[in-house]
Amino acid sequence: MSYFHRHNHPYRRKVNKEPVLKAPESAEIERASEEIFFCGDPHGYFDHILKAAQEHRPKAMVILGDLQPPAPLHEVLEDILSFVDVWWIPGNHDTDNDYFYDRLWRSELASHNLHGRVALVNGLRIAGLGGVFRGQIWMPPLSPNYTSAGSFIRRIGRGNMWRGGLPRRHRTSIFPSTYDNLLTQKADVLVTHEAPGCHRKGFLAVDQLAKNLEVKYIFHGHQHEDRHYPSYFGFTPRGVGYRGIVTLKGDDVVPAQIDPREVEAYEEKPPMSWSSMPLKRLG
Repeated sequence: MSYFHRHNHPYRRKVNKEPVLKAPESAEIERASEEIFFCGDPHGYFDHILKAAQEHRPKAMVILGDLQPPAPLHEVLEDILSFVDVWWIPGNHDTDNDYFYDRLWRSELASHNLHGRVALVNGLRIAGLGGVFRGQIWMPPLSPNYTSAGSFIRRIGRGNMWRGGLPRRHRTSIFPSTYDNLLTQKADVLVTHEAPGCHRKGFLAVDQLAKNLEVKYIFHGHQHEDRHYPSYFGFTPRGVGYRGIVTLKGDDVVPAQIDPREVEAYEEKPPMSWSSMPLKRLG
């Protein structure tokens, strides 16, 4: 199935276009390249973000999901908010429980959630697509089961609602209506929790969104891998690893850590002997 055929979704409907933000000059992009940091999944740990902000004094930082803050986000980042503009997108684990949810969506930084919109961050237009694709809602390239949060709520009934609306878990699910709204806009950078199609677990739908937005850069989290990808379709993707921090150019500010789960899996796995290794026949 071709790239474009996989994204020619028959359900797509017309949406109201958002005001188009002015594209920055090349000099503004170059300046911002050292003044905006992109932070990989913190998973409840923020000391490295605080330290990097205090040492490098960037103008802005964008956190790529799975924050799981131990307290309201504005309290966790209190020491740097006077000189750093902090933005974020949600990850799939940010709706694991009521505490994580409230510490983000009811914090004083709730308005800095980039999911589903384009915001001007230190002179650059940054688009955000937080959360993940879930099969119950939409798993591209398949057609969606529900196109919007409203259509899902009408189906599940009042008894399955959470706080009078969408179930908590699905508040970090990507709905086609949010995706379609972003398709009508323009940006310089796209930040996502899900990976683009160049990752083995990524989605071509992210590539299509980046192409429509006409971005030059994509930054993603979720996979806990520090990945430099080649440029394609006019943009350069960058995977920001577990608790890593990078610049707009993709340079490391704080090297990514190894995911503790990977260490545990490696330690539990018995060493492979030569006799048990699969060998390819040559010739």
